[in-house]
Amino acid sequence: MHSGVVFALGVVGALAPEIVRLYGIREDPARFTWSWFYVVVSVAFAALGGVLALLMPATSYWGALYIGVSTPVLVNTLVRKGRQEVQPDLRSGPVAPTPHGGAPMRYGPVDSYLNSL
Repeated sequence: MHSGVVFALGVVGALAPEIVRLYGIREDPARFTWSWFYVVVSVAFAALGGVLALLMPATSYWGALYIGVSTPVLVNTLVRKGRQEVQPDLRSGPVAPTPHGGAPMRYGPVDSYLNSL
């Protein structure tokens, strides 16, 4: 299999869930705001999907695409495991802390991107 095609299929697979998510919110533009940060992180994430497709033993082009599609699951699992080891167990506390009893606090840019995957 040609490595360029495997990389490209990994990139397409990694972007597929994001494309589906953006299509799903197309009628409610208030739920999404374009930014350069979003574009840069999306490109880096897509490249990660391509690299994973090259590094994992993709035996077919469908396998390379599937590895790309699996990239969000892999990244979210790694992030959650890392946070569980760093942060104490917060399950007994409030889900979203509120400043001064008001609206829930907003996620940072990286957390917002990762939570949308």
